[in-house]
Amino acid sequence: MFLVEPASGRPKAYGSVHELGAALRRGELNAQARIFHRATARWLPITVHPEYRRVAAEHERRSATTLQMRQWTYLSGEPVPPELPADPPRLNGSAGEQQGERSWLGTTVRRLRDIAHF
Repeated sequence: MFLVEPASGRPKAYGSVHELGAALRRGELNAQARIFHRATARWLPITVHPEYRRVAAEHERRSATTLQMRQWTYLSGEPVPPELPADPPRLNGSAGEQQGERSWLGTTVRRLRDIAHF
């Protein structure tokens, strides 16, 4: 018999380790629950109990298997190289100027240069 106190605080007795495991699988008990250890007469975290560890490992394996069974398209396959632009922009005389238009940075630099010459 196992005496377990869930996070809600109301102790409950489980007749066998199978009942305890079933309660863990159903989600009635979580990591915040405590189990009474008769030999030391103390309440211990349920996470130290072997059945809790067994159910947690089982849940982790099941979760990993479920993820592996899914065909994630963005995780599988070969990486796609980035596409290069067909025609890179050409620069006119000064840096930052493209065909027929001036960049805001180049315009700002020219204005600051003009202001500094006063």
